Amino acid sequence: MNSVPEIRRERIIIPPEMTTKEIKEEYALDSRRAAKAKRKGFFVKNYSRKQIIIDPENFDPAVSYSTAKRVYWKNFRWRPLAQSIKEDLIQEGVARMWELSGQVKERANDKYSNGYGYFWVCHNAMLSYFKTWERQMRWRMFGDIEDEMVVSKIQSSKRELIL
Repeated sequence: MNSVPEIRRERIIIPPEMTTKEIKEEYALDSRRAAKAKRKGFFVKNYSRKQIIIDPENFDPAVSYSTAKRVYWKNFRWRPLAQSIKEDLIQEGVARMWELSGQVKERANDKYSNGYGYFWVCHNAMLSYFKTWERQMRWRMFGDIEDEMVVSKIQSSKRELIL
């Protein structure tokens, strides 16, 4: 059996007669989120957590790596930073396809096949990884000290370029 617990998002409808305190106690929400749930009439369980719905029978590593390489080639190959982290992007895409292999199968239909679902799962995982990497590397310096130092961002608070 699978050692990773399944994590799904679900919409929980709040009865209008419940008070904020009852909502807080029954659903283990903080005060602010309970008040917002009461006002909206619902909340989404596991909203801030990554969904994990694994189906090992539906996952083929060879097809997944092929899809990840196709996604990289189609959407990221022209970006210099993406070229430097190509293997990481591909691995991130494959890992996310594994985590959502059950969801892709559930959502497949005549119009949108498993391949289509995997393509977009992989694309979104790669894009998320790329943007996070870019944001974290924003202030790091690249290059040799003897050579010209290259900085990836202008320091806006001091209004000067770091060289």
